[in-house]
Amino acid sequence: MSSPQILQASTAAPIPPAATTDSVVEDAVPRSSECLRFVTGEWLIDECWREAAAGGRHHIRHRRRLYFQRSAASPCEAMGEIAACEAGAPVMGAMRPLLFRSGERCAIVLGQVVFQRWQRQQGPYWYRVMTQPFGAAAFFLRSYLKERDADALAHSLNLPDVAYDFGHIDLERNVLVTCRQLADPRFPQFLVYSAAEYGVAWQFDTERTRRVNGIQL
Repeated sequence: MSSPQILQASTAAPIPPAATTDSVVEDAVPRSSECLRFVTGEWLIDECWREAAAGGRHHIRHRRRLYFQRSAASPCEAMGEIAACEAGAPVMGAMRPLLFRSGERCAIVLGQVVFQRWQRQQGPYWYRVMTQPFGAAAFFLRSYLKERDADALAHSLNLPDVAYDFGHIDLERNVLVTCRQLADPRFPQFLVYSAAEYGVAWQFDTERTRRVNGIQL
């Protein structure tokens, strides 16, 4: 069973990766990089900048790109970009990132974003999902509400408004659990996702979701 690794302060930091972009970067707002180190030695790097969007220099968008390093001497692995709304905090330290390790398996939770590191022949790939309901979870929630005479809510259900946060991850069993953010009894407390094997995308797991919520089959 994997357990989360927390961050620790450190004066030594890896060299942030050279940033590349196909757009014009605003000179008035330079790039900044924040490097955080987990207690087990891995690094998480957050590169932030603002740039002119397609609408011209008066249309500015914020961009954040994440990198992972297994050690200060290891190469940077691009994890991908996250939007400001996904980050949940202006600086990475305030997001309280969590690192889960089990042997060579690795996952990082950053706010409402869950990253899982897949080892590929061509190099590591970082798969990511949001903790908001995804996949077949939408159909399950609508069916769940209808069973409880909440037809109107079921038909008007806007999934981004159904707030679920990270709950638990089991890297050995390839299971991800999200937890209802608000104390709203109309919705199940947990939603569970699983994968047939490591390195395969998570799918909504109806059976596990019903079992963990005590819902009769």
